[in-house]
Amino acid sequence: MPDERIDRLKVAEAMKYDFGRVDKHMPVGQVINLMLENRWDEVMVTDHDQGFVGIATKEHLVKCVSSGFSQERPIKEICCQDIIYTHEQESLSEARDTMRMRRIGRLPVLNCDKKVVGMLTSMDVCNGFSFKMENLSKYMYAVMENIAEAIQVIYPDGTVNVWNDSAEKLFGIKAKDIMGRNLADFFPDDIMLQVSKTLKPHHNIFCELQEGVYAVRNALPVITASGKNIGVVCTSLNVSKEKSLIEKLDQATHRVKALEGRKMSCIENNDDSCFYTVNTETKLCLERAKRVGNTDATVLIQGESGTGKELMANVIYCNSKRNKCPFIDVNCSAIPEALFESEMFGYGPGTFTGGNRLGKPGKFEMAHGGTLFLDEIGEMSLGMQTKMLRVIQEQKFYRVGGTTPVNVDVRIIAATNQDLFQLVADNKFREDLYYRLNVVNLEIAPLRRRKDDIPGLVRRFIAERGCKYEGGIKHVEQEVLDLLMAYDWPGNVRQLHNLLESVIIFTEGECVTMDSLSDAGVLDMLISKTKSGPADKVGEKLNLNNTSLDDLMQSQERDVIFTALENCGFNKSETAKLLGIPRSTLYYKMNFLGISSALRGQDLA
Repeated sequence: MPDERIDRLKVAEAMKYDFGRVDKHMPVGQVINLMLENRWDEVMVTDHDQGFVGIATKEHLVKCVSSGFSQERPIKEICCQDIIYTHEQESLSEARDTMRMRRIGRLPVLNCDKKVVGMLTSMDVCNGFSFKMENLSKYMYAVMENIAEAIQVIYPDGTVNVWNDSAEKLFGIKAKDIMGRNLADFFPDDIMLQVSKTLKPHHNIFCELQEGVYAVRNALPVITASGKNIGVVCTSLNVSKEKSLIEKLDQATHRVKALEGRKMSCIENNDDSCFYTVNTETKLCLERAKRVGNTDATVLIQGESGTGKELMANVIYCNSKRNKCPFIDVNCSAIPEALFESEMFGYGPGTFTGGNRLGKPGKFEMAHGGTLFLDEIGEMSLGMQTKMLRVIQEQKFYRVGGTTPVNVDVRIIAATNQDLFQLVADNKFREDLYYRLNVVNLEIAPLRRRKDDIPGLVRRFIAERGCKYEGGIKHVEQEVLDLLMAYDWPGNVRQLHNLLESVIIFTEGECVTMDSLSDAGVLDMLISKTKSGPADKVGEKLNLNNTSLDDLMQSQERDVIFTALENCGFNKSETAKLLGIPRSTLYYKMNFLGISSALRGQDLA
């Protein structure tokens, strides 16, 4: 950063680089002609190496020629050689003092090799200081206007001298309205007035300037080197946001466990994104998402509902150069066609009765510089598709009711659970929009094709939700995991997440068991949809014709379990005790033998 102090100003910053210069052997007549042609008042006389010899002024030459000095003789014979000079790195203040003391109006400027590099006149000194003062004023003004803290300065009598932009925002008073007026007219008890009276500084004063606006202030007297008080300077830092965060800290404490649980899960799975997978196919899709994130390419994400398309869009966004800019998500299926233009492109002031009188920016405008995520893109009508195509191609649009085009820089990520290619074939989706969106295609496999993700997803969801409900769940029974792995999950990850949330609420203790699934009312659903065929009727007489021993054993076991359930009033805990087996074993055998389906409607406590 440049040194802006005026006492550091050097001769080189003020001297003239354009000056008269002649060789010491040049005839006097020729020197006079050069001076007349170029309107020089003086010339520097140098040797062949530009070494300084002397100086010749117009007045001195005229005087010599008038006295009979021959114009054919060399200039070195009459130039003034006993000349005071200065150096280019000398302080301009010192050079000025030398000129004042010696009562001279100009100084040759030499470099460290004693060669002439410039000329310094009294006018140059004045201009140098003036230019430096002007730059210093601009520099200090720019600093004060761009600093985050509010800066206020008053004279000893309380008159406001400085009131920067941050002070305008913090105190709600324009500089033009307070500058030159007494601070007491606005803030009678302000700490700056107290400092002005006592000359005692105030440090780190926390105060509420107005309702909900808090600041930390520092006010100090401004004392010159001679001890004179010339005013008070105060800096005020707005800490309203920090105070609000502190007040909310207690409310957020219970979420710490959830964050810790998720962190441990990420460490365990070596995963640095919000999208979890250990499945080979899906990991490849995730890696492609991270790689395409580094570009501005348009991405189309396809997959069934609940597979995590929005999470994948976030992975792209977080790995992009736009991750400091907005991420705006839009559910295209939720916007009525009549409101599509106003929602996506905004509207100008006064466009609608009851609308915002200043107008309203649309989603594209809000996402400027960032990423726009268009979810359920396949639900868009053809009319909406046409308008969407135009703005994606041109990167500009008109607000509803506006006449001036709005230019935007937006990265598009689209998602759908539909087969867009088939929609194009059915004339329900524009082919040109399809190819515009389908620059990079990412397809997320449904959960039934990546069941190896289920154990990890279960652990992550239980860690997150368990902390939310302040539970201490640490384990999941293996039979529960086996049952979850056997289910096809038509609602994909979202269905798994929602099911586990209800299970957590009804789980007592540290382990999710089959009882937890039963208490949450999801066990029968999981069991019934994992069986490939209907259950045999319990109590049906045995038919030994064409029956294998295994079938006969299973049929007898089914009868025994059913009889025990009847004797225990269909209470599974009592039935397990009666049979002398763990409850988990009873659940497994009921599932395997199809007893739960046959008992639908009974009280299976």
